[in-house]
Parts: sequence; structure tokens; C-alpha cells
Amino acid sequence: MRIVGEAADGEEALAIAHRERPDLVVTDLTMPRLNGIELTRHIRQELPRTMVILMSSHTEDAYRLMASDSGADVFVSKKVIHDALLPAIRNLAARHARETPTLGDVLYANKAKALVSENEWVGLVRATAGGDQSAMQALYTRTHRIVFTLIVRITNNREIAEELMGDVFREVWRGAPEYDPAGGSVVGWIMNQARSRAIDWLRIAPEKGQESVVSAPHGPLESEWEEVAPGISCNLLATDAEKDRVSMLVRLAPGAAYPPHRHAGIEELYLLDGELMIDDKTLHPGDYNRALPGTGDQHVWSETGCTCVLLTSTRDVLR
Repeated sequence: MRIVGEAADGEEALAIAHRERPDLVVTDLTMPRLNGIELTRHIRQELPRTMVILMSSHTEDAYRLMASDSGADVFVSKKVIHDALLPAIRNLAARHARETPTLGDVLYANKAKALVSENEWVGLVRATAGGDQSAMQALYTRTHRIVFTLIVRITNNREIAEELMGDVFREVWRGAPEYDPAGGSVVGWIMNQARSRAIDWLRIAPEKGQESVVSAPHGPLESEWEEVAPGISCNLLATDAEKDRVSMLVRLAPGAAYPPHRHAGIEELYLLDGELMIDDKTLHPGDYNRALPGTGDQHVWSETGCTCVLLTSTRDVLR
């Protein structure tokens, strides 16, 4: 065991937990500036992989009345702390080891597969900001198929989609000096511009979006996909080890389901083709879905099969 931090109050504990992302937080119930219950709720929402032991001098019955919905993993009475705390930690550690893996555990199971770092994408944007046309061409080559597909799904007009795609990459060229990695991944930055352009066009000229679109290119060659689970294939576009983030294409076979999961960070999804059910919502080609940290999706599946761009945390807990 290794202690990564100690805190004098709840707010300091939460700050340390965000910085260190510990496996376990041991907290008192009564503390200034966020008590133990409030701290536990924050950890449950913002750091779902972190376990919590809540200590109190109250009896266990009283604790349950006060904190039944706090989400703590274990309650330890201070009256028996010397005998109970260490076994509680060991039991939680054993349970933690048996838990369903995170998304990162699944995606990175193939150790031999070379990963493209988010830093490489950011470097291309920085070079583009400096006027490097080859860097701009690299960004275009990597993303133009999914950008075009998203726009054509929203506008339902290939000719307009080609025109708007040109606008998107001209804006990437002009806006590269202002790009801030803290605001999101490069793939997300480009896809958001594509979506905004298409939606703006619909507002101005919705009657022009009546051309029937049979198909549109939407991803990498077949050889670039990897099946990570039955019926689920992925193509990793960028991985950000520092922020535990990934940008990827996900494809579900007809009738396949994505595992129930809890979001460790913001999740953004751009549906490129097919239909996708997320709990009580049905997404159609061109639709966008955003989920906040601490929320979860229980039922994610596609009757038709689908392809999407997914930006999410590798620390998502799969169930």
C-alpha cells in the first residue's frame, strides 16, 4: 500500500483525489468544507473507479440513516477502527481486482498494436498554425472521410456536404493558432466544427436538403479495424494517456450491444450510419449525444448495426 495524500478537510481531500486518482479514499464523516457524505458523492460522480471507506463514531444504524445514498463502499466504526480498518482495505482491494475492466483495459489489451498519441495530433495543429501545409494535409487525410460523412448525414445532400467540408478545413487552417488542447481532443474540435457548419446550413436553407443520399464514406479501410469484443470493432484515432481519453471509431454489428458502463469523463458521440439505442433514446445518422461524468448507460445496442465517432474516457467502468 502507498499513501498518496492526506487532507485536513473535504475540499482538500477532493482536490488530492482529482490529482492522484487513488484506488481508495478513507474519510471521516464529520469534516469542514465538505463532510464525508458530500465528499463521497463527489467521488462517486467524478472518480467512479475510486473506492471509499467512510468512518464515523456514530453507530452503523445511525450512519445508514444519514448516508444511505452516499455511495460509500464500506462503513467502519471508529470504535473498532484498529481491528476493522485494515481488513476492510484488503477486502476492497480484492474486490477491486475482480471488478469488470475499464474501457482502457479492453482497448489496450493488444500490447503489440501501435497507438497514435493525442500529442501527435496536437503537434499537427501547432504546425498548421505555423503555416505548415503538409501538417494541414495530414489533418485532412486523417479526418476528411468522417467529416464528410457527418455533414452529408445532417444535410442529406452530397454536393452541399462537399462545399461545407471545404469550409470546415479552411476554418481549421484559420483557427489552428487559437486551438486549446484543454478544450478537448483535435478530433472532437474538427468534428464539432463539421456539425456546426451543417446545422447552420440547415437553419438557413432547410428546403435544399432533400437530395437522397444512399451512402457516404465513413471510416478507415477494413484492415484498420480491430474486433475488441463480439460484434464490436474499433479504430483508435488518438489516445491521450495523460488525460485518460481516447478518440475512436466504433462499429456495432447488427444486433450487437455495447456493454453497460459508467462515464468517468465527458462522452461525445457522433453517429455516422445506422441506428443506435441508448437507454430510452434512438439516435439516427448525423445525431450527436453527450454524456456527463458520473452518468451511466445501461442499454446500448443497434438493431441495424452502426458506426460512430466516440470521444470518451478510458477509465469508463464497464459492467
